[in-house]
Amino acid sequence: MKRFFESKPVVYMSKFIDMIILNVIFLISCIPVFTIGAAWTAMYYTCVKVIRRDRGKVWQEYKHSFVVNFKTATGVWVILAVVEGVFAVLTFRLLVHGHGSLSAAVIGLAMAGFLFTLAMMIYAFAVLSRFTVNAKGTIQNAVLISIHHGGETVYMLVLTLGLATLIMMGWKFLPVILLIMPSAYMLLISLIMEKILIQYTPEEEEVTSDDAGIDPEDMLYAEEHKDKPWYLEGGDKNE
Repeated sequence: MKRFFESKPVVYMSKFIDMIILNVIFLISCIPVFTIGAAWTAMYYTCVKVIRRDRGKVWQEYKHSFVVNFKTATGVWVILAVVEGVFAVLTFRLLVHGHGSLSAAVIGLAMAGFLFTLAMMIYAFAVLSRFTVNAKGTIQNAVLISIHHGGETVYMLVLTLGLATLIMMGWKFLPVILLIMPSAYMLLISLIMEKILIQYTPEEEEVTSDDAGIDPEDMLYAEEHKDKPWYLEGGDKNE
């Protein structure tokens, strides 16, 4: 019986069910809108830790990350959402009413601002899920990492815009898409993101309560480790 439950088909089916459960929790968490940042952070955290690393349970880990990061994630979300909204409205109005070469240049700048802010969102909540930082530090790190890892940033933007296009084209099947895509998208993002975050993650022995030189604001969340912290599994700092 134990061998049956450890067989690959059963394991994959269990993960698929966990992903659907995670999507339902995520979508419910997003209903108030201002909670989207905390929900996004918790989604990434749970996808990597539970779905990919087999550590913990979906609801417990999601709740933990959502509660711990709620205040900071909400602040980051409100700031970035407002900036993104401004760029989106500006781009739309210029596309509809703009004329001439000057308008084309401004449209280009507005679209660049929109994409860069989107990239900051992708990085910010992943960073917040892993590290204990304030809102200002989260945004600063998102800016620096997105620029430093420009190639990976482009890949993740293409993936994100591709998902948005899929949702718009398949709006008739929106309930099915929403039931499957959020966690699937986050898993795909994590395949790139984890290789980036590992480069900024201290080794386990570097993160101890006795390290007088480490600011608590910069420390990772305390975890019940096994042989190796989950956030270091499968990563290579030399990648």
